[in-house]
Amino acid sequence: MNGFVRYLPRTGLAVCAAAILLAGCDSGPSGGEADNAVKGASANTEKIAAEDAYTLTFFTNNSDRAVGQGKMEQELIDAYMRDHPNVTIEVETLSPDPQYQDKIKVYNASNKLPDIISSWGNTSFLKPLVESGALAEIDRGELGEHQFEAAALDSYSIEGKLYGFPRNSDFWVLYYNKRIFAENGLAPPATEAELMKVVDVLKAKGIVPIAMDGREAWTSGIWFDTMLQRVTGSWDMAAQAMAGSGSFGGPETIKAAKAMRRWIEAGAFGDGFLNQDYGAARNLFGQGKAAIFMMGEWEMGMSADGSFPADVREQIGAIPLPSLEGGKGTAKDLTAWFGGGYSVSAQSPRKAEAIAFLKWMFRPDNWAKGVWQNGIAFPAQRYEGFMTGSESELQRELNEIYNGASSYSGTVSQDKFTSETQKTYYDALQKLEGGSLSPEAFASAIAAAAGKSTAESR
Repeated sequence: MNGFVRYLPRTGLAVCAAAILLAGCDSGPSGGEADNAVKGASANTEKIAAEDAYTLTFFTNNSDRAVGQGKMEQELIDAYMRDHPNVTIEVETLSPDPQYQDKIKVYNASNKLPDIISSWGNTSFLKPLVESGALAEIDRGELGEHQFEAAALDSYSIEGKLYGFPRNSDFWVLYYNKRIFAENGLAPPATEAELMKVVDVLKAKGIVPIAMDGREAWTSGIWFDTMLQRVTGSWDMAAQAMAGSGSFGGPETIKAAKAMRRWIEAGAFGDGFLNQDYGAARNLFGQGKAAIFMMGEWEMGMSADGSFPADVREQIGAIPLPSLEGGKGTAKDLTAWFGGGYSVSAQSPRKAEAIAFLKWMFRPDNWAKGVWQNGIAFPAQRYEGFMTGSESELQRELNEIYNGASSYSGTVSQDKFTSETQKTYYDALQKLEGGSLSPEAFASAIAAAAGKSTAESR
């Protein structure tokens, strides 16, 4: 239908142009008649376009439209509307993610889900929406040319049906300020012992060692998965605990929890980090007040963020989380998963058009090329063909971490909990970090939550 509106007017004008040329040979209508024909065709074109005009609603968790993924979203939306003048895409944004997800629940409960929404392929978010019939199925067979990673599409599938377009390949790292490290004679830590030395030196200088979003527990969930792997040397324990074939109740979980407490008690995150949200932690690092920022690869755009001083943004490096004393995991084992994406409302009156827009958005030379070449994120699509050799140093470092890993976590534990049990898991994490729950009690609490989640999922 879009092609009809887009190309028919050009065909009509071409016919009129031919009529004008013929008129010059006295074999067609007079000039005035030709002018009237052109005007009539134009009016007809406007009528067709007006009759076919429609609006798509687009609800996203990327609130900042000036930088990063929010900027890329908006640029692609604007480009699509320029190419399709009959289409209007109305954007609504909300962050942070917990507030956004609460609004999705409100929309769904009132049967007013926007046409396109930011979504996640995890159990707690996707499954309730699918079970309530809220999301449209996507034909996976039509996405071959989009070069999605197969596992990325799997992450958005339930019982073999695809319910979203995956956006990024995400992984967890430590960003660090190279200038601060150099000025204090420090090297990037590869082991826990080396990290503790870094913490002691920075604390003595009044510099926060690690900025962390402690208010939103999802960051702690990824940190815990990493620490558990560093203890066991495998991602299997977490996977088995969430599948019901194992448990979080063993000594390995207790050791991982004790390691987390060890970092906190050493002052690695400064004072009051549990009251510090994402933006505050990012700004603490970006203004040079913290030497390290624990966050995902999607923040590689910090190296081009004009709100940060040049002596910070030009000195950002990245390293994986270090190994733990007495642990079996290494810094080569990477907590990596497929991040968010987009889904379409099954009740949308423009469901086909919404899906068509997302197919366009995820043409490889749109999203994948855009986020990679602008240093924004690692796409969930193949991106090797878009490497130019002029990538930033931070991009190259992250690329080395990602492609040099010896193992990958896959979907993190928190994303496998049901909505109710995820809250129990998050509550236990924050109580552990705050010191009101012992490592032993933490292990028991999340083991019970995982067991309940498995039972609810069957």
